[in-house]
Amino acid sequence: MELVVSDACNSCRKCLAVCGHKLDGIALLKCRHCAPGKAECMLACRRNAIYEVSNGILAVDPKVCNGCGACVAACTNGAISAVNGKAVKCDLCALQDFRMPCISACAKKALKLCKSDSEIDEVERILGWRAYKIAEEDKKKSIARGANYEIVDAREGLVYCILGIPELTIQEAKLLASVLSEFQEKNEEAKPRALEESLRRHCKRNFLELDAEQHNYLLKILELLVFGFGAISELLSNGNLEEIAVIGLGKNKPVYVYERTLGWLRTNLYFCNEQTLKDLVNKMARDIGRRLSMQTPRLNAALPSGERICATISPVSVSGPSLTIRKFRETPFTPNDLLNTRTISANALAFLQFALQTDCSMLICGNTGSGKTTTLNALFNFIPESERIIITEETPEINLRHKHVVRLNVADCLQIRMPELIVDTLRMRPDRVIVGEIRNSEEVRSFIDTLLAGQGKGSYATFHAQTANEALVRLKSLGIEEIDLASIDLILVQRRWNVIGRNSEHKEIRRITEVAEVQQENGSAGLNVLYAYDYKKDCLVAKNKSARVLGKIMKCYKFSNATFMKELQKAERRWKNDAG
Repeated sequence: MELVVSDACNSCRKCLAVCGHKLDGIALLKCRHCAPGKAECMLACRRNAIYEVSNGILAVDPKVCNGCGACVAACTNGAISAVNGKAVKCDLCALQDFRMPCISACAKKALKLCKSDSEIDEVERILGWRAYKIAEEDKKKSIARGANYEIVDAREGLVYCILGIPELTIQEAKLLASVLSEFQEKNEEAKPRALEESLRRHCKRNFLELDAEQHNYLLKILELLVFGFGAISELLSNGNLEEIAVIGLGKNKPVYVYERTLGWLRTNLYFCNEQTLKDLVNKMARDIGRRLSMQTPRLNAALPSGERICATISPVSVSGPSLTIRKFRETPFTPNDLLNTRTISANALAFLQFALQTDCSMLICGNTGSGKTTTLNALFNFIPESERIIITEETPEINLRHKHVVRLNVADCLQIRMPELIVDTLRMRPDRVIVGEIRNSEEVRSFIDTLLAGQGKGSYATFHAQTANEALVRLKSLGIEEIDLASIDLILVQRRWNVIGRNSEHKEIRRITEVAEVQQENGSAGLNVLYAYDYKKDCLVAKNKSARVLGKIMKCYKFSNATFMKELQKAERRWKNDAG
């Protein structure tokens, strides 16, 4: 530990008045704590009177010091002085376990006790990651608090603080590393009780005594490392977080999270070892047989709980290793949720309810993070639970309430790609086929193939495009012929963007901005926009009457045009009442 003097110090000398070592001068409190073996004072002392009293902390042994003054002259920071013929410095309190009366004596709270750089470096080396504590004087106010987190307004902005993992000492880090190594080497039964017993045995064998609080948080960290994904598990457990992002190594590149209402926040957690992060990613991707390595420096996978992960290392990631985790709600969005969040209008939702119960296919487009998959999950509430659904994806992320679901996943290592999976679906008698997210020509071709094959009652996918017209243009650029584009019934566009208020407050909103049906016009594909977003009114408004999809609805329900309009209005009123 080391004593740090902040800019709040006004040299009132109250701290020096209570100093039992008779220090004289504020400069003595500002020792920079040079690394042992490199410190100017230590190198200048010929009697070896300056020694490492604690990890990274130097002190003067008065029994050995002869008051020659060599260390005083050598210290360029003026952090050593001669008192009664002996060299003294504030680190002498390390001998009393850093119980420093000067800290409590300072009315300005300009003094605080911090870990030395060498101690922090050692903890980072042992664990490969570190969660640190935000000093109380650096906190302005608490913004939100949960069971295992607190969001605070600190000097550097909003910080998401993990509460369940305290800042660890070198001794605690070594203990964790030793117990973890012993537990894994012995291949003990992978149960919390066995892990706790391993911790107790290690402490007994090494004559270590832990208090109840210390035992509990060390055991918790061990359980996270063995049964979970380390400190990242504390972030995964918060349902308000939509994204978790590792952007590199070191304290200057902390883990970031995207909080549902506050946006991007830095956390008090960071990684400092690439191998530690690679091991974490490989543990996450273990169930689907993928691995991050020099031969495969990029990886896309999904956790057993459904979160999607994307990881990269050098040479793909030039700014250091990266990991992005896209989280999904434990309970998928429902149509009511789409209404309550103003993502869609009641009239458009009522129309889609009828459309999806027919044999309409749909492409959901939008920019990154706009909620395309969330909306697809919600709209599938209109599909009868009795229907058989086949899902083909590269990375699993579709989450449906239906029971009769078969999931097929791309396996690159076995040369099983999307086209092979689509061929398999032809033999599986599906009612609906979801191709997942389509991004390249191969995946786009696979989606169109399902449409042309007349699979069941409809096929569905998500795609990156910001308008329905842009979607058609991009599909053509990826090799889809004009005549084949007409196999798509509906294109739904959902976008996210920032709205800046009068006080320069940024708010991110997500809205469905367009619902259009694809029409065949003289051998080319055209669009009939049914609903479009009105930015001034902040709502989705009806534009044109449906022709193609309406024809399918009328055949399915045996409605006349007038009857359908009455039923559409009834459904709209029901949705408005439910949203209430």
